[in-house]
Amino acid sequence: MTGAAQGIGLGIARTMAAASYNLLLTDVERDLVRAEAASIASDGGRAIGEPLDVTRAEDWARAVEQAVAQWGGIDVLVNCAGISPRGTIESTDEALWDRTLSINLKGAWLGIKAAMPTLRDRRGTIVNIGSVRATRPMPGLFSYVVSKAGLWGLTQQVAVECLDIGVSCNMVAPGWVDTPNERQIQARHGRPDFPAGLRNLTTPEEVGAAVLYLASEPARKITGSILYLDSGLHVADDAGMVHLPDRSRPPYEQRFD
Repeated sequence: MTGAAQGIGLGIARTMAAASYNLLLTDVERDLVRAEAASIASDGGRAIGEPLDVTRAEDWARAVEQAVAQWGGIDVLVNCAGISPRGTIESTDEALWDRTLSINLKGAWLGIKAAMPTLRDRRGTIVNIGSVRATRPMPGLFSYVVSKAGLWGLTQQVAVECLDIGVSCNMVAPGWVDTPNERQIQARHGRPDFPAGLRNLTTPEEVGAAVLYLASEPARKITGSILYLDSGLHVADDAGMVHLPDRSRPPYEQRFD
């Protein structure tokens, strides 16, 4: 499991630990991921934490090797590592574009590729943590939206290629999730009170419950699907959740009348 040191990834890890999964928690924040894995273990879970830069194939090879040595293989691969920078077409520079796509999209592909032999052997499950923005774009999230749309495409392509080997691949698409990183991002962009005033926020533990379902036996025939976990945000683009700093501007759906 990637991005497991905090936020959504940690919520998923705690939920899966409570369901008696053996966990390899990974994150680029090496000290934090090891501390959180130790915390889960002290509460009775079975977890180890290791550093992992999802953009490096050699890191993935090491992580998969460790999971096989420690737990015998991988039954569920959860790709959760990601960043959500703000920026438009013009304000996004090449370095930010490359970094976002590398972490949010390339990282998931490298993980799936590295883990595929053991996933094939165990008829495992891949769950990619995407976003409602994969299919419902929002101004000001240029590289993030493109990366999550790409992750949705990756999810479907992997599902198609794995139909004959029994490996399922799906994507969970949360709406707005209250995490420490999101609070920092919102504060930098003029919303230090986030998430005050917003309704229907998704919790990291709810994302964890969705992952558990997709990894369960009743979900074995679900593959190539997107599971929205957004209280309807993907069909009603505000749904009481979205903060737009410039409220004098009408919602973008109305500006093309």
